[in-house]
Amino acid sequence: MQLNNRPLLIGITGNIGSGKSSFCNYLAANGLRIISADVLANQHLEDKDIQSALVTRYSPDILTTSVRDKNVLTINRKLLADKVFISETETNYLNSLIHPLVLQDFQQIAEQSQEKVLCFEVPLLFEANLQDCFDYLILISASKEKRLDRLEKKGEEKSKAEKRIMHQIPDINKRNLVDLVIENNNDIDALHKAADNFANHISEIKLKEVRPFILV
Repeated sequence: MQLNNRPLLIGITGNIGSGKSSFCNYLAANGLRIISADVLANQHLEDKDIQSALVTRYSPDILTTSVRDKNVLTINRKLLADKVFISETETNYLNSLIHPLVLQDFQQIAEQSQEKVLCFEVPLLFEANLQDCFDYLILISASKEKRLDRLEKKGEEKSKAEKRIMHQIPDINKRNLVDLVIENNNDIDALHKAADNFANHISEIKLKEVRPFILV
């Protein structure tokens, strides 16, 4: 992407339970635009072609009635997660369907946005090899114990949470690849303080040569 007339592209990542969404939600509440890979991915689960592929893979049981419209069938996301995130093969299959569409969205947003800064919340940023698509990278990190505790408090079974953690690259492998590591083992106030500190220094971040989200 051209350096001139494009937003500063910030990539924010962190493994499940790290608190990256809380970090991003706070930035959004304070005026920064956040583009969530998970939100876009969930929107694409409504695509008819995606639903058809998932029904073929997992049977019509993967469908449920939409809470918005009882006449519309949608993907049962909890059931999909149970089938997908405990298996590397199934995770890769789902990613092969959804990731290209999300990257198209990223590219379009980056090219059309009038904002000076765009923050992208991307859980699988390194797993998807997107590190060269951003001007600046942030890793939200927390201990495994803290992450499991947060997931259990959200109602996730410990065994399933541990399997999901196993399918992500450990933080230790990412620390030297990012510009900023935010440790999130404390309370929400500490995380908000770290977010404020980052936001106060955004103007100091320089654009650099980045590759497009979609390679032509």
